[in-house]
Amino acid sequence: MALKILFCWFSPVFFSIVTVVAQTDETAPPVNGTPSVIHYNRKEFNADPQMWTMCQDREGLIYVGSNNGTLIYDGEKWLKVPLPNNSSVRSLLLGGDGIVYVGGFNEFGIIRKDPYGKYQYESQVQLLPLGDRNFENVWSIQETQGHIVFRTNKLLIAITNNKAITLPVSSGQFEYSRVIDNRFFVYDGGGLRLINIKTLESDLILPRFDPDKGSFLAVLPGNPGENLLAITRQGAVFNIDIEKRKAVLRQQLPGFTTSNRITAAVKSSAGDYYLGTLTSKVISLASLEKIGTPQQLFHDLQDNTVHNLFETGDGNIWVMLNNGLDCINLSSPVTKIFDKASISDVIISKGKMYLATNQGVFTGAIQEGKQVSKNIFKNVDGIEGQAWTLQQIGDKIICSHDLGVIVLNENGYSRLTGPRGVWKVIPVRERPNDYLVCTYDGMHLMRSTGGGEFQILWRIEGFQESSRDIIETDEPGVFWICHGYKGVFRIKVDGDYKRVVGVEYFTDKNGLPSPFNINVFRWKQDIVFTTNHGIYTYQRKGNRFIRHEFLSGLLGTDKNIRQLIQRDDKTWFVQHDEAGYFNTDDPQPTLVKGLFMQVKGILNQGMECIKPINENNVLIGTREGLYSFDLKYRPKEEKTTLITNVVYTDGDNEISGTLNHDRGIQHIPYQTASLTFEFTVPDFDDKLNAQYSYMVEGISDSWSEWQDNPSKEFSLLPAGSYVFRVRARSLLGENASEATFPFRVTPVWYKTRFAYFIYTVFSAVLALVMFSVIQKRIDTVRRKTRAEEEEKRKVLELEIQHIKLEREKAEIIKDKEILEEDVILKSKELANYTMLLVRKRELLITMQEKLNDLRSLVRNDQGRQGVQELQKMITFNLQSEEHLKVFEANFERVHHEFFKQLKRAFPDLNNKELQLCAFIKMNLTNKEIASILNLSVRGVESQRYRLRKRLAMSQEEDMSSFLEKLYASNAPELTE
Repeated sequence: MALKILFCWFSPVFFSIVTVVAQTDETAPPVNGTPSVIHYNRKEFNADPQMWTMCQDREGLIYVGSNNGTLIYDGEKWLKVPLPNNSSVRSLLLGGDGIVYVGGFNEFGIIRKDPYGKYQYESQVQLLPLGDRNFENVWSIQETQGHIVFRTNKLLIAITNNKAITLPVSSGQFEYSRVIDNRFFVYDGGGLRLINIKTLESDLILPRFDPDKGSFLAVLPGNPGENLLAITRQGAVFNIDIEKRKAVLRQQLPGFTTSNRITAAVKSSAGDYYLGTLTSKVISLASLEKIGTPQQLFHDLQDNTVHNLFETGDGNIWVMLNNGLDCINLSSPVTKIFDKASISDVIISKGKMYLATNQGVFTGAIQEGKQVSKNIFKNVDGIEGQAWTLQQIGDKIICSHDLGVIVLNENGYSRLTGPRGVWKVIPVRERPNDYLVCTYDGMHLMRSTGGGEFQILWRIEGFQESSRDIIETDEPGVFWICHGYKGVFRIKVDGDYKRVVGVEYFTDKNGLPSPFNINVFRWKQDIVFTTNHGIYTYQRKGNRFIRHEFLSGLLGTDKNIRQLIQRDDKTWFVQHDEAGYFNTDDPQPTLVKGLFMQVKGILNQGMECIKPINENNVLIGTREGLYSFDLKYRPKEEKTTLITNVVYTDGDNEISGTLNHDRGIQHIPYQTASLTFEFTVPDFDDKLNAQYSYMVEGISDSWSEWQDNPSKEFSLLPAGSYVFRVRARSLLGENASEATFPFRVTPVWYKTRFAYFIYTVFSAVLALVMFSVIQKRIDTVRRKTRAEEEEKRKVLELEIQHIKLEREKAEIIKDKEILEEDVILKSKELANYTMLLVRKRELLITMQEKLNDLRSLVRNDQGRQGVQELQKMITFNLQSEEHLKVFEANFERVHHEFFKQLKRAFPDLNNKELQLCAFIKMNLTNKEIASILNLSVRGVESQRYRLRKRLAMSQEEDMSSFLEKLYASNAPELTE
């Protein structure tokens, strides 16, 4: 049991509580909380927090005078425009010409946008003579009779058509000025005057106030048809009769002393008066009829000291503080009544409001016609914890609580004996004094015993499921119960309400899309079941669930419907995380959700609380508290979305402010790395919850999802023409018309139109040149073809000639080979002949030696003479050079080419050296050479040595091989 209670406690997301909502009373007074206050501090506007004055331009932008110049707020961001002398801005005015006029210390002028959309200050001091330029602070600026009038302590400076006229003070100082109904009132040392700026005539209306009545503060319009009001700093309120020139004390406001004085006063467009004070922040006075009873103190302001008040075009009161800036959001139809806990139910009874929350029950007394302050609610001690629902039975308030059933009364509370963990208490139709107590694990029967007393009698046996989502059918004792996880049950209770006698269980097998997140409600006498995929009804025939075509078609089938409550002419619903309503009897109703977008995402899922008060007022409980909505609210007019800045990066430089729409399409350089658009809607009633959707024609044809960010950055856009479109909405259902910004990303220079024109001209010229070149090429090819044909013919002839030459070459080679063979043969013959000569010589030498020996042995003269004659013959033959001449002649003929090449290579060789080369080439030994040359072997070696030097040969190189290589390398070749 404990686990089941714990399970139900921590799983509210999957269940649906049908909050008990009483029938609305069209005559019931509305229940509204105090207007919200929006704070702006130094961290946001980045300037000195002392604020002095304010105005608003036609686009809804706020201009605030501060110690650092003029601060401009477009609804999203702050800009700063300082004065040339960096003085404080004490006065601002939006003129009828749409120009903002500024006044500071010895400085006045205008603020306007330059051609690029940036705000610039232009001084007008030069319109004054030099002697009048030391006028000190400009305390206020008014427009009257075609003049802009700047008020200083000493001078009134009137500007028209760039001409200035001055009016010095006649008595004391100019302490105050105000234009009412185009009449210019000034308060100076003489009193309250009416001045005609055109004629500079002054008419004293009232003398200075008696110091006992207080120091003069302001003149304000009275009720329509009445004269003016004058207010002093000490809280005295006077009626002023201009015609009779007198002031009558109307009321002395309580609470003002020397330490707490009125510092500013303004009458709103709604007729209420707001007073800023020195130490008590802002006091609201409903009207002149109730001017003596301050209605509301705005305790949420950032600072106690108020310097000035200003009403903007949307009816909000801006408070200029000594330390910051606040906006009292009077125009918002949404006010917050309670913010200390999560709300699950609310009920109003006998001038008291009861709140069922996750921290118990809070109560507070409310008064008709007065705003409900958050400070009035107190927690009922002793019943802390989760309270689910509240229901009034008789004069008692029944609270269904995690602790059980608790009865609240004026004296406190009492807890009934019985079950804990109670979701709700519902009446039993056919038993007027009986009630079902629906708990985490079943049901109990409770009975009213009379006298405002209640008693829980018994547990109804036979059904132990969670009974939070329950509704009674038209059949007595039959109930539908939806379980967040398990599906739908239909139970039948016996006549005594002691036991469940029948249980039918339905899931997705019975026509439902799913057994999860099903809730049951009664709509137009029908019992309907909401699911994640449409709304269904039960069809007894077939025992199945079928889709409710009208409600499913209206609310869709793609979102879970968790609430469906019909009250009077409206049907309230919760669709996923959005609340809204539609007119029940409209044939084609429209869903109204825009006004309630502020509670989107903060509703208690499964425990939504919707409490209609009357046809124009509804309370909605959320996780963040209780909100009141004014259903009469309609946006005053369609707002306009503003594109406030366009920033792009050109290389390392950031360029902003390209917003001059008069220039037409803006051109962005091709090298832009990023392009950022900043946008806003300055005059939304919902100041804090603006959302934006954008589209860029040329990139996408569909709008983006709604976003909170007031800027959009694009990176590396390709060259081309685009149109940036942006629209806005607020969570109050306000819509702003779209703003557009046409622009063109210029292409790189070689992709511009001029470049394409040059390309076209160049292409045409190139085509002509190419045509000419091609024509010449064709002619050249033709000539070349003819030349090639001629060349081929010549080549053919040459090939034929070459074939002939090849044949001749072959014959020559063959003849050469024959000649070489002949040379070789002759060389061999010559060598053999030479060897024969050598051997003959050797034989002669041997014979000579033998004859020398024989001569010594011959004794007679005849024999000696014979021997001597033989020796002479031998000596003659040995000395004969014929064999050498024959050898040389034949050898030179045989080796003609060798000698020719040898002489060409070594022209300094003599004949003997040439002979020696020939012998060496023939591979003759030194001994054989010596025999041929009739030299000693030693002499041959010496000649070889000298020859080696002449031939520049190393000692290791073989001379025979050298000569062979020399002959082979210089041998004549056959040529063509």
